[in-house]
Amino acid sequence: MKAFKFLRARTCGEAAQLLAKNADARVHAGGTDLLGRMKERLDTSDVLVSLCDAAGLDQIRVETDGSIWIGARVTLAELAASEACRTFLPTLAEAAGLAASPQLRQRATIAGNLAQQTRCHYFRLATFPCWKRGDDACPVKEAGGVQDTAGIFDGACVSAHPSSVAPVLGSLDAEITVRDAKGPRPVPFDAFWAAPKPGIATDTILGAGDVIEAIRIPPRAAKQYMGYAEVRQKAAFDWALVSCAVRYEIVEGAMHDVRVWFGSVAPAPWRARLAEAALQGGACTDEAAAKAADAALAEARPVAGAAYKEHLARVALRRALADAREGAK
Repeated sequence: MKAFKFLRARTCGEAAQLLAKNADARVHAGGTDLLGRMKERLDTSDVLVSLCDAAGLDQIRVETDGSIWIGARVTLAELAASEACRTFLPTLAEAAGLAASPQLRQRATIAGNLAQQTRCHYFRLATFPCWKRGDDACPVKEAGGVQDTAGIFDGACVSAHPSSVAPVLGSLDAEITVRDAKGPRPVPFDAFWAAPKPGIATDTILGAGDVIEAIRIPPRAAKQYMGYAEVRQKAAFDWALVSCAVRYEIVEGAMHDVRVWFGSVAPAPWRARLAEAALQGGACTDEAAAKAADAALAEARPVAGAAYKEHLARVALRRALADAREGAK
């Protein structure tokens, strides 16, 4: 790892100002993603701006309007243990508690989990320095490279976004507060990730001077039915092969305002709109879950080695809906 300057910001606003003054600077909080990239020489930044001392970013608050505010520096372990999350957002607490390992959960932050860069084997190894997200010469699609962890919704890039909390936050219609030197701005959850482009390493819309300040979950007047499920090779440490989060309301015995989000199936968290449409207005039965799974996978175009993920996605969706049926959260 090369030498770098370490700047400790006292507020999120100060961090944004420091980032604006240092174009090549990176944001540091838990460091579980950033430091790994720096050790691999994938990131050679000269300046790190740390949020470890930034006031208020480690808080979880239930606001007066019923919304829930989660500071960017809240760790996955804190999310999993939070009384507010366990009471109002149980699927978020569950997903956070399943992520990585206990040691990593103590350091990894919610903002870092969302903004981490792709875990593609070829992007992450310095021995493959030429490949970036969206390049035409993709070793997975064209050179017979490792395919078993690839996404199944093919596009310019077949990497699979690994965030454990992203599908849940998507199902909750979360909003991400991003701050730059001019102040904060809200970013809709499904607008936070950038489409892969050749030569561009970042996975998000964050600019050079941007920093995540918080995640806000909007209030809900009606009871919410929430479910989460993931499938992984081993129970400890492994990234999920597929994860799925669902949320809906019940109106006159039928599902409404349905949300279905998948993780680890595309370069960004994947909203399954076709599955939502299949579930909307019907009862949450096993038959409806099977039809929703068919609808969700209608657009899947997996590389050969990742085709098994189609079955896992069906399983995860059915399990998440079964979890949600157990009762209003």
